[in-house]
Amino acid sequence: MKQFALSGRILPCVANAVLLVFVMTFAGVTCARQDNDQTISGADDASALEISLELERRLQDIERLEGELGLFHPSLIERYDDLARFYTEHDNPQQAADMYRQAMQLARVNAGLNSEQQIPYIDRLISSNLTLNNWQQVDDMHHLRYYLKSRLYDPADSRFADAVAELGSWKLRVMRENLLDNGTRGLGNEAEELSRIYSQSIARIQASPQFEETVLLPLYQGKSQADLEIARLLSETPDQFFEGTVSRYIYESVCRNVRDPQGNVVRQCTQVQRENPRYRASQRDNKRMLVNRSVREVENSIQNLNTILARNPDISLSEREQILSQIRAFEVEFQRIERNSRRSLLY
Repeated sequence: MKQFALSGRILPCVANAVLLVFVMTFAGVTCARQDNDQTISGADDASALEISLELERRLQDIERLEGELGLFHPSLIERYDDLARFYTEHDNPQQAADMYRQAMQLARVNAGLNSEQQIPYIDRLISSNLTLNNWQQVDDMHHLRYYLKSRLYDPADSRFADAVAELGSWKLRVMRENLLDNGTRGLGNEAEELSRIYSQSIARIQASPQFEETVLLPLYQGKSQADLEIARLLSETPDQFFEGTVSRYIYESVCRNVRDPQGNVVRQCTQVQRENPRYRASQRDNKRMLVNRSVREVENSIQNLNTILARNPDISLSEREQILSQIRAFEVEFQRIERNSRRSLLY
């Protein structure tokens, strides 16, 4: 699990610089218009001035409260949140993210490292960083949100399953779009980690005496997607990247007749290292075994999905049809992967 630490304060030591950047941003908006619109209207000037004055008022209010109440007073959380919303409304997602982070950190200081009060600010940090395409920050916040919810909520609580599904949805996007610029091995590790999270979460829910089995539906769906991603990545990886199941090298005795110093013919043998002729085939066998294992995991998840659907007739028709449609898509995909895997054995 990733670790997170508090950063230093942002305000008020850089308030003037932030204000200057903000005012310059809004002052320059109209300059980016088309060449045939050269005149900045008085209304635009008035709007930019109004925005800059309002920003200055909010920054000074935070600075005043910090001086009167201290740097970590809980009343500052709302002020930072309010300032972040102001930045968001005026298209400054980077400053909004900085303020939401300050609000989150103050919530951690006042309510504890594993407090529920942080979650709204984590959600807003995710939104701001998505706007900025800051994928690593988004990934970090998704991990932190899952970490908190998995400790705050009992496994029987539907919010626990929702936390797993949230992380899973994001991780699938990370893998499919390769947002973190991972290589094949890195993508495989992401998929395997996600599959483990799903497996462990399902086991925790099932161990709870009062769980509703319908909460497992999105988890089995997510696990199927993660395992299919593993199978796809494995099937597309060249055979030579897999470990063989037999020794790569063998040693053979090579003997020949030679004359000794006395002129007698003697037999002389030496050990020669050669590549095991079975090693390449064992690499293909290992690849096929790993692909099949992931496919079997998908098949097990599909079986569990069908069992839950059969035992719960009160599931709505629309939800039932959506799940059955996804099951069919899973089956089509893993059959395609199996065909490609078998085909690769011919070459």
